[in-house]
Amino acid sequence: MSSILTNAGATSALQILRSLDSQMFGAEREVATGLRIEQASDNAAYWSIATTMRSDNGALSAVQDALGLGAAKVETAYEGIAATTDILAAFMAKVVSAQQDGIDKNKIQEELEQLKQQIVSISNAASFAGQNWLRSDMQGQTSEAGAKTSVVSSFNRSEDGTVSVGTIDVDLSKLALFKNGGGGILQKEPDPDLGHGLGTIGGLLGFSTSGYGDVPGPVFDQPFTITKFDVVTVAFSVGTSNDTFVITKNVVDQALGGQIGYGFDGDIESPADWAKVLLQATFLNKAPPDVLFAAQGGAPNIFFRATLPLAAELITVQPPVHTRTLPPEGIDILDIDVTDPDIDFPTITLVLDEMQQKVISAGAYLGSLRSRIAMQEAFGNSLTDSLDRGIGRLVDANMSEASSRLKALQVQQQLATQSLSIANSDARNILSLFQ
Repeated sequence: MSSILTNAGATSALQILRSLDSQMFGAEREVATGLRIEQASDNAAYWSIATTMRSDNGALSAVQDALGLGAAKVETAYEGIAATTDILAAFMAKVVSAQQDGIDKNKIQEELEQLKQQIVSISNAASFAGQNWLRSDMQGQTSEAGAKTSVVSSFNRSEDGTVSVGTIDVDLSKLALFKNGGGGILQKEPDPDLGHGLGTIGGLLGFSTSGYGDVPGPVFDQPFTITKFDVVTVAFSVGTSNDTFVITKNVVDQALGGQIGYGFDGDIESPADWAKVLLQATFLNKAPPDVLFAAQGGAPNIFFRATLPLAAELITVQPPVHTRTLPPEGIDILDIDVTDPDIDFPTITLVLDEMQQKVISAGAYLGSLRSRIAMQEAFGNSLTDSLDRGIGRLVDANMSEASSRLKALQVQQQLATQSLSIANSDARNILSLFQ
């Protein structure tokens, strides 16, 4: 049926043309942006995932920058440590030479003074971005906030969507050549009266007790280090039987050395460490027939208990005696003077060797940090590339398909336009019927 009021053909052609125009707009936008999913209305689920991943990728990029900054700090400290190692070797050689008869010690001391100044210069110059890991404001305790720093290493998103930032911890107590107040690798120990040296060494010095049954033992009060020059001897009795137990660096290393997170460094850092050291000193280092009592319990409640044959006897623990083969404050490399007539060359040589070993250990520690940061940087780059590829798979347009679809839509649009033109000519055809 033909009508001049309603042109069904034109209406249908117009609807098709409008649909094609909408599809053309989407295809042109896809070709222009290169994205199949540009906004949430395109695909809410994929758009949400891709947007979150882009945000994570930005955070990962910031982490890579932080790793680069951390790597630069490690490199700077390492170069300072490496140079210090060479100077200490020369320093040791000069001290050994000074022990020869007939040598001019004043000339050697002049050379030593220059080496000292060079060590100080290196420690002052090894600074990057305002941080100097070789010269610290720490007061000698690894538990203090200033004794550790960290390098941002990762950005993590858990399954429940929560995010966290991972770090690589750096123990500055292993690196500081000089600390304010003393206690650096090349310094004497701080004054015990300041509370930063051996002090009460875990509550042991000044401790004494007596009683029947379970007798409370010394408590752990602060981290401390037993060096190879320290000997703590504790006399005790169980009934009429007398004995001693001794705490030395060897005892500490027997109890803690080689475990995960511990070196053979004599460090006692927690109540759990203290419990192991006491058990080692009172029980494990004695033959069974000689054992009178042993440390019992665990951190933080340590107590002494007599062996079964002596269970009813009185336990008496005398105040311990602490001796050192070095002066109580140790030796500072800046104070070494080979012209001093009272100089103890064997002790000085031992101390210099220990300093050199600590500096070498610091270099090894920095080397391991540098290796870990490099591995984390490589992993971060791979992870960023992986996220980019994942985002692309979700939202990127297939340009070959988009191009073909756009050309097809252009042809359809032209045909739809012609169809609309034909449909609009129906009115003229009706008019011809009345002529």
